[in-house]
Amino acid sequence: MLHAVLSFAAVAGLLTIVPGLDTALVLRAAIGSNRRHAFATALGTGGGTLASIFRRAFGPA
Repeated sequence: MLHAVLSFAAVAGLLTIVPGLDTALVLRAAIGSNRRHAFATALGTGGGTLASIFRRAFGPA
């Protein structure tokens, strides 16, 4: 039982600190373009996440 809990904690911790696809997209925009493009990409991914949260919270079941 303890081994399963420790394994879960290790995997959950690793998934928490590893950046996701949106971070990779913003980094690609920052490296390939200018700061303005990277900032717009970050706002777009954040806005999409926020829209998804509101849709799931207040949308039809």
